Amino acid sequence: MHRSGQQLSVNRHRASLLLALCFTTLSVSLHSVLMVWVIILTLCALGAQLGLYFSYQQHAIATRQINLLAILALLALAWFGMSNGLLNSMINLLVTACALKLLQLNTKRDFLQLFSACLFLLGCGFIFNLTVSAWLGYMVLCIGLLLCLRMLFVPSQSLFSGFRHISVLLLQSAPIALLLFMVIPQFPPLWQMPSSKTQQTGLAESVTPGDIASLAQSSALAFTATFEDSPPPRATRYWRAMTMEAFDGKTWSISEKRRQAEKQLHGLGKKLPLERTESNAYQVIIEPTHQRYIYGLDLSSIAGTSRRSARVQFDYALRSFTPIASKRAILLNYHPNAAPISPLEGFDSQLNLLYPENSNPKTEAWAADVAKKYQTPRDVAAHIMGYFATQRFVYTLTPSAMPTTPVDIFLFEKKAGFCAHYASAMAFSLRVAGIPARLVTGYQGGEVLTGRALQLRQYDAHAWVEALIDGTWVRYDPTSMVAPSRISQGLTDTLNTLGQNRNSNMFDAMQKTLFFSAIQSMFRQLDYQWSRWVLGFDNQRQKNLLTTLLGELSSGKMSLIFIGMLLVIALVLAIYFLPLTLKAPEPKETVIFKRAAKLVERHTRIARNTLPANAYYELVKDELPTTARDSFQHITSNFQLLRYTPQASSRNQRLDKMAAQLKLLKKALH
Repeated sequence: MHRSGQQLSVNRHRASLLLALCFTTLSVSLHSVLMVWVIILTLCALGAQLGLYFSYQQHAIATRQINLLAILALLALAWFGMSNGLLNSMINLLVTACALKLLQLNTKRDFLQLFSACLFLLGCGFIFNLTVSAWLGYMVLCIGLLLCLRMLFVPSQSLFSGFRHISVLLLQSAPIALLLFMVIPQFPPLWQMPSSKTQQTGLAESVTPGDIASLAQSSALAFTATFEDSPPPRATRYWRAMTMEAFDGKTWSISEKRRQAEKQLHGLGKKLPLERTESNAYQVIIEPTHQRYIYGLDLSSIAGTSRRSARVQFDYALRSFTPIASKRAILLNYHPNAAPISPLEGFDSQLNLLYPENSNPKTEAWAADVAKKYQTPRDVAAHIMGYFATQRFVYTLTPSAMPTTPVDIFLFEKKAGFCAHYASAMAFSLRVAGIPARLVTGYQGGEVLTGRALQLRQYDAHAWVEALIDGTWVRYDPTSMVAPSRISQGLTDTLNTLGQNRNSNMFDAMQKTLFFSAIQSMFRQLDYQWSRWVLGFDNQRQKNLLTTLLGELSSGKMSLIFIGMLLVIALVLAIYFLPLTLKAPEPKETVIFKRAAKLVERHTRIARNTLPANAYYELVKDELPTTARDSFQHITSNFQLLRYTPQASSRNQRLDKMAAQLKLLKKALH
């Protein structure tokens, strides 16, 4: 029997090595939130454990050295943790503590403490990595951790036998886990996920022509959208993310005046009238961006339970209350017939007429001339769109650098660029012509995954223009005048038509083969179904599922179902575990001998494991003081006699002698 203070074998301890490997793998999987030096400390701790296992070193690191290392680590955590967010700092602290504990893995208590901490790290992994591949990886690590525990308590058992035993337990627990997942109320998050600017991915809050062209080189998934009805046609699928209303002559960004106005208006409780129009419900599952913007079709509103975590802004962009640090499902309504009326026409006009004078003088002169020739804003906008169509502009992912007067150089010299070049030039020209205009970034199109599901990737990133005409925001996409297939077919087909490629690495070439395309399609479907049915399983989906299975549900009926499920689970567990707890108590001689063996193990640091009583006595007798050896010998001989000859005479007297010798043994070893 093991004791919490029992010493572990320094060399060749398989359970300790496997625990070290599981802990290191868990830590590496959390690399996005761990500081570099914490990962290095973890790897060093693993190296020390490997050295002990393979007998490269005979002794663990001294306690004094570990204490000094702990002080230095705490100082480093306190210094760097202030800018790292509370949750990230706590995870760094936990990993650091685990690494230090791994360096001092001497007793069973140390082992169990590290094992418990690894379970917490496993939970942290599920916070930050919600893909199906991550889930499978963490399940393997969970099995590995349970196998460590099995190897600690049953060291003589083979690895395969331990794995088989754990697999049976997991299979038995799977139905219970599924029932709990279905009936336990889906509560909102209890904390706010931290956001780090260095972790932000996807579209940025400022756009310089060329930025989106760089983003278009990536095939990473941005989000998945699933519609209750059929998705809208590709040409109308403009997914808004951000509106850029501040321009410095080169870069567009979100206006600080807009941010302030949004705070004031939402503080007053004002809302846009979108929900009064016809809508098509859909759900977006967004990949982590560590930013707050949400992708939604022009125009969309927040629906259902998602209203608790997001809102529609007065520029029609969708915003989450907290940064999207892990995969998140958002319920939306698409309003195809809604007119994007400016709710703050005076403010919007003033804000979107600003531009830096003389920043692009040629464009300013040209736009002013266009404004003089045409009477209405729509005619001015149509002329600018026609200019792109007739002046032999080229759509390319690799435009030339334009460090100074970028709009002038693009419009009148290079005439080659990506979507942001065209949108920036048109929005600036409209402002000079006296028409309020802004640049909108987001995504366009989408690849059909199933009949009602679309996937948008980073190469679908796009930029377009909105002009404020007669109190309504009107969309203009100058890219469609140069490369209309970009809107009707998508970026990849457009570049193929133009003889260009997003990238040309070997992996992309492999993906075009039939075999790899089939594998890729299978994994995309698997990840989509996982994201939709597991990550997107909120209160509403839970209620719909239970209604389908059990009929119309009231609050009282839901409570009864929940309590009933818990009682069923408790009954199943009781049937399984109750017989184990009702086993006949151990004979008194066995209890006394085991207590004596514990005392001897603690003193000699020699584990009994599964040795017979006589064999264990012979193993440890030379390590014991004379008095202790005599007492343990009497206890062992009486134990053997009573154990194997239960009907021996004078049983009670022998038990009394064993109890007396146990007291003498305690005195001799303390």
